[in-house]
Amino acid sequence: MELGYKVYMVLLALFTLPVFMVPFLAAADSPAAEPLYSFYGYTCHQFISRSICYFPGQGVADCIPGGELLPYRLHAVDNSGTIGYPFPVCARDIGIYLAALISGLLLIFLKKENAMAIPNPLFFILALAPIALDGGTQLLGFRESTNIIRLITGGIAGFAFSFYCVPLMNRAFARKDKEKGYEKGKGREKK
Repeated sequence: MELGYKVYMVLLALFTLPVFMVPFLAAADSPAAEPLYSFYGYTCHQFISRSICYFPGQGVADCIPGGELLPYRLHAVDNSGTIGYPFPVCARDIGIYLAALISGLLLIFLKKENAMAIPNPLFFILALAPIALDGGTQLLGFRESTNIIRLITGGIAGFAFSFYCVPLMNRAFARKDKEKGYEKGKGREKK
């Protein structure tokens, strides 16, 4: 297994898995929730109406269906008398990160974790097209997207991401090893 793949998966897991812990930490009033919300605020707009919340005893649903684009800073929302705790990133980002993690794991089963060849960029552009269409039509005021559409369009792009990022990382780490003069898999300098 290539070092680039291993680094990719470790970094992706360390970045993605806390996303799914944060609302539960917030619901438990854990002091760990606040710094995580702040950290993910650098990667996401965190608009309440574009986010998904955990409602204790009821599960996961839209934080506030439609409406306000207010960023969340209190880390709890009142949806018709029920308190919910938002995930630290919007629905689209959840789709991107989770799908990237799933496709990264899928690479092992497809025997592509050692891939060096980068797929045709046209496929990645096609994977980004649903986000562009959804976000673009909303931005231009033609329609209002929903969190389920954001989740799906993000998932499509995120799923494709690993197929491009892993070969790039594998190449980068292979180049570093070559520059250092190491033989692949032996860890010794070439003579």
